[in-house]
Amino acid sequence: MTAETGFTPTGFPFALERTHSWVWAVGAGAVVIFVLYLTQRIAHGRLAYAHGCQAPARYAHRDPFLGLDSLRDSMQARKSDKYFRREQQLHQVYGNTFMSLLLGSWMVNTIEPKNLEVLFSTKFTDYEVGFRRRNAFAPLFGNSIFQSDGARWQKLRSQLQLCFSRVQTSQLDLLERHCQRLLTALPADNQNFDLALFLHRFAADVSTDFLFGESINSLENPRNLDSGALKAFADTHSTCELRWLLGSMSWIWPQRTFMKNVRLTHRFIQRYVDAALQREVAPPAKVSDQPNEQRILFIDQLRQRTQDPTALRDELTTLYFAGTDAPAALLINLFFVFSKRPDVWNRVRSEVQSLGGKLPDLQQLKGLRYVQDCIRECLRLYPPQPSNSRVAVRDTILPVGGGLDGSSPVLVPKGMMVHLSVYALHHRKDLWGEDADEFHPERWSYEKQTWKYIPFLGGPRNCVGMDFGLNEVAYAVVRMAQNFKTITSVDPDEWVEGSSIALESKNGVKVAMCRDCQRGETSGRV
Repeated sequence: MTAETGFTPTGFPFALERTHSWVWAVGAGAVVIFVLYLTQRIAHGRLAYAHGCQAPARYAHRDPFLGLDSLRDSMQARKSDKYFRREQQLHQVYGNTFMSLLLGSWMVNTIEPKNLEVLFSTKFTDYEVGFRRRNAFAPLFGNSIFQSDGARWQKLRSQLQLCFSRVQTSQLDLLERHCQRLLTALPADNQNFDLALFLHRFAADVSTDFLFGESINSLENPRNLDSGALKAFADTHSTCELRWLLGSMSWIWPQRTFMKNVRLTHRFIQRYVDAALQREVAPPAKVSDQPNEQRILFIDQLRQRTQDPTALRDELTTLYFAGTDAPAALLINLFFVFSKRPDVWNRVRSEVQSLGGKLPDLQQLKGLRYVQDCIRECLRLYPPQPSNSRVAVRDTILPVGGGLDGSSPVLVPKGMMVHLSVYALHHRKDLWGEDADEFHPERWSYEKQTWKYIPFLGGPRNCVGMDFGLNEVAYAVVRMAQNFKTITSVDPDEWVEGSSIALESKNGVKVAMCRDCQRGETSGRV
């Protein structure tokens, strides 16, 4: 080392050599990445050319790199209760299929029925739920069917279908028991109150009774499911939705309150799981072997297929949310409409009078055409699950949406997300007519349930508990119609989008009701 500089001459070549090695490594890596990118682009170009694909319209981002402008607008729309209305407006501006950026990744937004049939049915194996959903909902739903793909999803789906078939999804006696409690719990005539809270409790009581064989019984004991617990459940799910928007950056969202609510939810479910694991359960038997009075518990059927307490908790948490909040939201939205439309309620009551005051059986329930049409129309206007998405697991093609007129196929490269707004699809005036934004159940006298109507999606991954949920809602409507002459809204506002677990009226159902003094006593089924 020299005194003047403190420099060791012999160290210089080694430092320079290390620097050169680092530069060469970075350069070689960049070349490899570029070659792979170029190769992929060429392959995508050939595939697009072979199928006549063209690019769809693109969202006019102010941030062309990450799309933070769109993310900010989405979060502001959610805060102002216009998130799904914004999605509808975007499709009105950019067309039925367009591309947009979400945190640096391009995705396809589509509400074309032909594309949705491919996405959820004919080529559903080309897609999975994807990392964004698994990451967002993992703290709440773990590795449940909602989070699964491929062979694991098929196994879980088969198990749940078998459980639903063995539990006999009609279960009208169970529904009648909780309808009686609902009718008893409702306030006296002509009192102003929020019906939504009672409908939430009714759905929770039915769901816990159906799944666990033990109802939370919140209609008789409101403290069992007070507004604080309902809010914790809703906040947990809403935070998961925000985590979905943030994707791999979900860690930036505050975790303390979220995880506290997750633990509260899991404790609520875990006590039923622990009880099921401790009791003796008879081996599975054929449904035809069960006497009519013998009750088969859903949780016991599921326990026979797995005794892992975490797996049981994850599945039952998923089923509880789906089995409680979708029926509750549908009932809340229906009765919001009934309270605003006395003409509709009077027609429902007129049809229900054909039962002669008797309890309906399942065939009669399905035969009440106007009641069923009101349910279909409410699911169209206010779909409980108003959006969904899938991620391509291989390079694949959507049949329409590309080009200036939107009629050309669209290439969906592996890893790209395809997003669907069910709300926007169900409000398309070119598909439903100029009254698409209005409640018009009469349309179902001529409409058919095609891929323009997918409140429960469709194809192999449609809602496994759909039939029971629809029976629950229809039965509750019938029993309310048999007991209440009028349901009058005391809320001057129109329907407002509520950012809860499922899409429901933000302001609840503020009503005054009057019982039918001529209803008499319901005396069994016809």
